[in-house]
Amino acid sequence: MRIMDLPPLMGSEGDGRPLAATAAEPWRAMRLYAGPNPEALTARADMERAATVGVLVEALGAGVRHRWDEANVVTVRVEGGAPESASEAAVLGGANAVAVETAAGWEVLQYRTATLVGAEVWRLTGLLRGQQGTEVEMRVGAVEGAVVVFLDAALSRAEIGLNERGLPLVCRAGPAGAAPGGAGFTEVGFTLGGLHARPWSPAGLAIEAGVEGVTVRWTLRVRLYGDGWDGEPTPVDPMRFRVRVLDGGTVVRTMEAEGTTLVYPTAALAADFPGGAPASARIAVAQWGEGFGWGVEAEIGMV
Repeated sequence: MRIMDLPPLMGSEGDGRPLAATAAEPWRAMRLYAGPNPEALTARADMERAATVGVLVEALGAGVRHRWDEANVVTVRVEGGAPESASEAAVLGGANAVAVETAAGWEVLQYRTATLVGAEVWRLTGLLRGQQGTEVEMRVGAVEGAVVVFLDAALSRAEIGLNERGLPLVCRAGPAGAAPGGAGFTEVGFTLGGLHARPWSPAGLAIEAGVEGVTVRWTLRVRLYGDGWDGEPTPVDPMRFRVRVLDGGTVVRTMEAEGTTLVYPTAALAADFPGGAPASARIAVAQWGEGFGWGVEAEIGMV
């Protein structure tokens, strides 16, 4: 059993509730309970179908973004329905999405081809990595034994709202109609981070040195319904960006901008790096999200 705090998913972008994934053999209808402690559990979701889940047979390394990852593969022992291959067009339209558990959270990825290579073991190839703004989770990779959840219609939304964001919850799932402390229940801890509202990292980050200083430019990424072809997508997060100047792991300067361009003045650059910017100097840009805070940073080296 897993409760997943995920970004907006293709086809259900407007639903920010966490997803509940439960599988059991033999299967029967399940109910999810949650609360701040075992004495305050309330029903949060009913699950009529078992989730298709699995565990990684081999570790999954970090991959590339914004293009097909043909080097990495997802080798997973699957419990539930058999994965199916899909065309490139179908995958680009949102098909074959899975969530892979990493040390940093859930990476959402998609696959093009599913090949049976052993008893219930499948090899998923032709990957799109770090989907829906999960590049931070993708960079960590996933270890052998990590849980994989296929993001299909068998999953249920849990009634855990933003009023409980940051509150550690006790979650128990077991047979519907049974007391949540009885036999057959599984318990996990869960804390909602509200990742549905986390702004995505800017794209196309670039810097250019000039007389007035270093000009930093980027393109915002629209978190909800930003993939339409007709007209410009409507931004859903404020045009407020934080620009941090880093030297290794040290923050040297923090600036803010209300657009997609900022000038790092020559005088400020000289004050921050009197001997010139070292190889470890980087610029990181993140967007602000109401109800979340600063989103995922995009980074670029200064040298």
